[in-house]
Amino acid sequence: MRTIAAAGVAVLGVVGIVSAISPPLRSRLELLLELVPFHIARIAATSLVLVSFALLLMARGLRRGQRLAWGGTLILLALSAFLNLTKGLDLEEAVLAGVAGGWLATQRHSFPVLPTRSAVRSAVVVGVGGAVGSVLVGTVLTMALGRSHHPRVGESVRAVAGRLGGTSVLPLPGAGRFVTPMLVATGLGLVCTFLWVLLSPRVGRHLSGAAHEVERERARALIARHGSGTLDYFALRDDKDWFFAAHSVVAHSVRRGVCLVSPDPIGPADERIEVWDDFLRYAEGHGWSIAVVAAAEDWLPVYEASGLRSVYLGDEAIVDCREFSLEGHPRKSLRQASGRVRRAGFTAAFLDIAGLDDATRASLEQIATANRRGDAERGFSMTLSRMFDPADSELMLTVVRDREGVPQAFIQWAPAPGLQGWSLDVMRSNRDEQLPNGLTDFAIIETIRHVAESGGRALSLNFAVLREVVAGDRQSPAARASRAAIQRISGHAQVESLWRFNAKYDPTWFPRYLMLDSVEFVAAQGLAVADAEGATAIPVLGRFFGRS
Repeated sequence: MRTIAAAGVAVLGVVGIVSAISPPLRSRLELLLELVPFHIARIAATSLVLVSFALLLMARGLRRGQRLAWGGTLILLALSAFLNLTKGLDLEEAVLAGVAGGWLATQRHSFPVLPTRSAVRSAVVVGVGGAVGSVLVGTVLTMALGRSHHPRVGESVRAVAGRLGGTSVLPLPGAGRFVTPMLVATGLGLVCTFLWVLLSPRVGRHLSGAAHEVERERARALIARHGSGTLDYFALRDDKDWFFAAHSVVAHSVRRGVCLVSPDPIGPADERIEVWDDFLRYAEGHGWSIAVVAAAEDWLPVYEASGLRSVYLGDEAIVDCREFSLEGHPRKSLRQASGRVRRAGFTAAFLDIAGLDDATRASLEQIATANRRGDAERGFSMTLSRMFDPADSELMLTVVRDREGVPQAFIQWAPAPGLQGWSLDVMRSNRDEQLPNGLTDFAIIETIRHVAESGGRALSLNFAVLREVVAGDRQSPAARASRAAIQRISGHAQVESLWRFNAKYDPTWFPRYLMLDSVEFVAAQGLAVADAEGATAIPVLGRFFGRS
């Protein structure tokens, strides 16, 4: 209903603008002028332009289910019908507006979203401040122009100029004609800005401080009980909020009216449809569009049944630690890297967050900060956004130390119970040119060995964006064009290099998807995903910047 209403009202807005600037039929105009003066018809045509522009803005609010937009549209449609009749007896346009208004009046239940207090305050400030400013500017300009054109003022100026032997330059008599159009344009701009602010999407309810920690620990308990996915622990990011339903939790973040969900909802499998339905109603009640980032394949039927569209995003690389071996020609580079680092006297230790001593923590924080691009950790779907937090006692650190015992690299791993292993969060290493190449490979190889010896099963490594395209598994014309484009940007976005880094470990590839809402939201959702991931080109690259 929201989609139909928004599209229909937008069309009527365009029709109204075209109708307002088109001359009426002569026969109808002659009949109209017998009933109303000509200037009334002209005022109606001008007013119809303003009403039609307002309808276009109302369509934005209707699409997001806003009650204020629904009520305002009903009023504007009634005005549109009246103005179409008044400007030239345009019966067709008036009937369209009337029918649309009648139908929309019966759809009140589809528009439950109320404006937030902050939106109302901002709109009032814009409206009142702009109106007062426009009145003041208009008054000053009118007085100034009127004073300069007053006959006595003009005679006085000419007399003074004559006595001084000069010439007077008076403003053009028609300068005042520019004041009214300017004020009309300013008024139109104010109306548009007022409606844009008032009908903006509701912001998310992001708690902070103690309240946020309470909900995060509640989510942590559910993840410990039901979490099985490799990305589930990343639901505890600081910039995410949590929707609880039954025994499940949905981690999400709202950015510019787009509700980003990641990871997939966590809870018992038999609650999936019910929980997702509850969350959809929650999001629609706030007027948000929904995008799911890095969705797993087994969730696609639930998402697609709710109307979302899937877009292949890439593959997650998962290594079977029990089967992994450095033997054979394909592992030559890994074997050489591991041997080179080991001969240089480097060792790997596996620590938990709670067991970090102050000196080790300080060294790791220095490595993390020195090799990070920007002021914060990048990523949204596949990073935790924080390091060495005592609350994250479930994490594991792989710390690589040199011959003197000084940390030179580390990897932070999040638990992945479904794998009986770990999921990569952050990798960092010092950039000292004297360090041997391959510290990262050495750390991963040693972790694989440690997991296998500890009875674990697998490690989730990096996410390879559009792997099937980059690797040539897809040979359609669109895939070949995409591959060529990726190769051009790969030096900046590290797309191809990430796939090749993963492929060295001969992992099993698990596809991930981006689930998008209606077509009209795709652009906004793409920007929101890229912004959340901290990517400059392709989403879900944030966790990989700054790697060795």
